[in-house]
Amino acid sequence: MTQFGRRRMRVLGMLIVLLIALGMLWGLLTAPAQTHNNLFSPLLEVYQRVKTHFYKPENSPDARLLKGAIQGLIEALEDPYSRYLSPDELRQFNEGFDKEVLEEFGGLGMQIEVRDGRLLVVAPLHDTPAFRAGIEAGDWITEINGESTKGIAQEQAVRKLRGPKDTKVTLKVRREDGTEKTFEIVRDIIKIKIVSHSRIANGRVGYIQVYTFNTLTAEDVEKALQDLLTQPLEGLILDLRNNPGGLLHEAIELASLFVDTGAILRVQSRTGSEVYNSKGNRYPNLPLAVLINRGTASASEIVAGAIRDHQMGALFGRRTFGKGVVQTSYELKDGGALLITTAEYFTPKGRRVHENGLTPDVTLEREADVLPRALGWVLSQAGKTCPCVMPSHDRSARAQPSPYLVWFSP
Repeated sequence: MTQFGRRRMRVLGMLIVLLIALGMLWGLLTAPAQTHNNLFSPLLEVYQRVKTHFYKPENSPDARLLKGAIQGLIEALEDPYSRYLSPDELRQFNEGFDKEVLEEFGGLGMQIEVRDGRLLVVAPLHDTPAFRAGIEAGDWITEINGESTKGIAQEQAVRKLRGPKDTKVTLKVRREDGTEKTFEIVRDIIKIKIVSHSRIANGRVGYIQVYTFNTLTAEDVEKALQDLLTQPLEGLILDLRNNPGGLLHEAIELASLFVDTGAILRVQSRTGSEVYNSKGNRYPNLPLAVLINRGTASASEIVAGAIRDHQMGALFGRRTFGKGVVQTSYELKDGGALLITTAEYFTPKGRRVHENGLTPDVTLEREADVLPRALGWVLSQAGKTCPCVMPSHDRSARAQPSPYLVWFSP
């Protein structure tokens, strides 16, 4: 074979290899679409059979079937925090959120979550009808006005529990120990308090309680710090008990008031990880005790975890409930929305919060014991600054994590 012929054969061989490669690439590019068509063809077939043969056509309008299909897809994720909101449900959701931003609505004053089709009390809000009646964090609400709550949706529960001032609602609850109680509670106008502060121990210690994380939380805590520090202090107490969380950026801003530098939290999504760092602390690093319990959740856990990991304070109380995932909202073309879990967060040292919660440095089951014990430790550290030597772990009474998430406050 001549040199020219050999060259033609090499070129022809290269062309054949190139064509084979292009064919394989085309197959890879088109395979997902074909696979999806095959994968979802049973769904289309079921839809067609239902529309053609189901004996009650009034029960199978397209909008209803579509909503059921979407909800089934979301339920298959087995994630209690992902959910589909129809246009009407989204409107109700936004109205509820707007009421909470305005910090006033008619209701009972407690944070709730639907878990496995059951209605759970995250925490009663301080000085509200639910709080005064004796509703406790961890109560399962089994009946509202004599009607079972089994299978109830979040928005349904909110509508049943909220209402005009001076109207009554009867709740039947099951406690964690299995006992049942019935409460008749009169609704009132619920004004959500953000932050309160005072001096305790004859003015030696500053006490700050944070009730929620909305757009004003970090600003109000900073104002409280400024007011308390107009006079000498030996230490601080930050009370995050029964605080179900809220806005992520407010948690970062608040934690930055106590953490000088470094990570506040680490977020891991399917596309990678991201670290949120402290914005910088301008205040003295006084000995700090953080009070937590089962109602301490989400943004509150971010703050408590960052403070403890940097040894800027110690945790007192009960294990927090462990909500360490992040949800993102996506608007849909039908006017509804998809709320889906998109990431998980960890403390600065990489501790997993989700479903684990935060373990206190000193575990105390009785709420009445938490503040005195924390105050005693703070006073024992008088004259020192943080990073602090943490108190030895007290494991005499271990609390279990609580599996719930907050959406609304009825």
